[in-house]
Amino acid sequence: MKALARLRRGWRWVRSLNENPIYLREKGDWGNPNPFYETLRRYSPFVVMAAILFGLCAGTNPALLGASEDDELFAFICVLCLPGALLSMLTIYGSFMAPALTAPTISMEKDRGTWDILRLTPHSTASILLAKLFGGLSRLRIWRVMAVLSVFQALMLFCVLSFAGSGTAVSGFFIGLGALIRPWVEVLFAAFIGMYLSTWVRSSTYALAGSYTIVVLMKVFSNNAIWLGIWSLLGVDDSGMLTGSILSPAIVYGTAVLFLWWGIVRQAKKLSIS
Repeated sequence: MKALARLRRGWRWVRSLNENPIYLREKGDWGNPNPFYETLRRYSPFVVMAAILFGLCAGTNPALLGASEDDELFAFICVLCLPGALLSMLTIYGSFMAPALTAPTISMEKDRGTWDILRLTPHSTASILLAKLFGGLSRLRIWRVMAVLSVFQALMLFCVLSFAGSGTAVSGFFIGLGALIRPWVEVLFAAFIGMYLSTWVRSSTYALAGSYTIVVLMKVFSNNAIWLGIWSLLGVDDSGMLTGSILSPAIVYGTAVLFLWWGIVRQAKKLSIS
């Protein structure tokens, strides 16, 4: 019953966001909450071009799934390639833009001396942080397209590997689940690392620079090829290697997001006390 009551309170809070001044300010409906993002938007064409380039390189590769030996499977994977590449582009773009939306959120409030004023409002610390997070991320116009592409890719991977290929339905399910979750937790990780660093440093520039460094390192070390090699060294069979290489990065990102949120709330409460 307690869990149900919490869900109801959470749903009421989400529905009231359009009346929340903190959310509306971060969304850009009034004031000038984030000059860093506005500056970055001027260079957005270059960001888009970089996302396209890296997205094409990181998109689904038929050779990775061993599709060349089966014409039917190869055709299915080719259909999957374009949405996979588009999803990679959106993920890279979102991962680059998200820190610019979240890294200044707390550090600018501390620098201006307005964080203590926010804490005097009836909103809890977690509510303030979530309003800032949702308000900032709402300025990215990628979420609906990302939802369509991630669901499509997950369903296609499940169908291809479960029915057209040699994989089992169980491995196809977990591979599809990993493909569905990873883009979201990857962008959320970029957003949360920016907000987390902003609770530690007063300079928004330092928080932003640190966020990009960590995002890039996380992207490099969470590469599917690296995880494929790790599971190969552990002696897992081909099906398990493929499942692990796609699901493991999603688990790592998701776990990091949970720990970051805990750290953000904890550090923000310390700021309130001090």
